[in-house]
Amino acid sequence: MPLTRAQTAALRRAIQDYAFPAGYFDFTVNAPVRGLGMAQVETRIRSALTSGDPGRVKDGLSNVLYWGYAQMGGLANVRVAHFRARVTSSQLRAAADLFSRSTRPTLKDIARLRMPQFSGVSFVSKVRMFLDPGRSATLDNQIMKIHGVQAGTVLAGVKRSGATMRVTAANAAAYEAWCQRLNAIRRTYGLGRRVVDIERGLFHLIQRGRTAAAANLLARA
Repeated sequence: MPLTRAQTAALRRAIQDYAFPAGYFDFTVNAPVRGLGMAQVETRIRSALTSGDPGRVKDGLSNVLYWGYAQMGGLANVRVAHFRARVTSSQLRAAADLFSRSTRPTLKDIARLRMPQFSGVSFVSKVRMFLDPGRSATLDNQIMKIHGVQAGTVLAGVKRSGATMRVTAANAAAYEAWCQRLNAIRRTYGLGRRVVDIERGLFHLIQRGRTAAAANLLARA
C-alpha cells in the first residue's frame, strides 16, 4: 500500500528537520571543530577515508566514532581513544587500500579488517554510509526500534543477539536490502537524491518519540 500524501509530507519534513549533532574532531590541533554543518562533516570524513593515506584514514575512522557517539557526552572521547591506541598500522594500510578501491565495500569487507570499535553492523554501516551516502545508510539499534513496533518490514532480515548486530553474511545481505528499500522509497516519492536522507528522516521520527509513525511509513512505502 503506497504512502498517502500526508505520510509523504511527514517523511519529507522529518528529512528536513534531521538535526543529529555534526560532531567533528581535528586531530592535528587536538580539538573539536565548531560550527560545521552535516554536509561539511560528511565531506571531510569521506575525503579522509578515501585518501589512500593510512594516517588520514585513521583520522577519518576516528571521526566516524566521534560523530556516532556525539550525543553520548564523554563516551565519544573514550571510544576514539580506544580505537587510536589499538588500531594497527597494517589494519590502517588495508583499510586505506579497501576504501580507495571501492566506496561500496560490503559490510563483511569492512569487518574483515578487524579494527577495534568496528566489529558490529552499527558502526561498520556508518563507515559505508560516509563512503557512499548517495546509495548507503546507517543501520543501528535506533533504526531497529522500528522492528520492535512493526515486524513486517525489510528489517525483519536483520538478526540480533540481544542488542548486538554482528556482521554475518545474513546481516550483510539484510543491510543491502535495507539500502535498496530506502532507495526505492526515495525514487518512488521524489524524496531527494540520497539514500542516507531517507534513513535520517526515519531516525529523526524515532528520536522524537514517533517510532510507530516511522514503522508505519517503512511498512507502507
